[in-house]
Amino acid sequence: MPTSNQGWPEDFGFQLGGNGPSYILSVEEGSSAHLAGLQAGDQVLEIEGHNVSTLGPQAVIAIAQTQKNIPPSIGVVSRIQQ
Repeated sequence: MPTSNQGWPEDFGFQLGGNGPSYILSVEEGSSAHLAGLQAGDQVLEIEGHNVSTLGPQAVIAIAQTQKNIPPSIGVVSRIQQ
């Protein structure tokens, strides 16, 4: 487990994309993101209770990297069609 959020999200096993809102592009199997249940296609709604639902990936990453909790809590909603 990383000791800071400076490498978030890659150091925690996932990548973000989108133009606002941000989406999870991929999740590395066995990573902390995978174990937390994140899936490719999930839309990022909040980081540590901060609404980021309309922000692009760079803004979301900047917010996450400044959080004290390692890793920061992330709220998502699945956008995958079942």
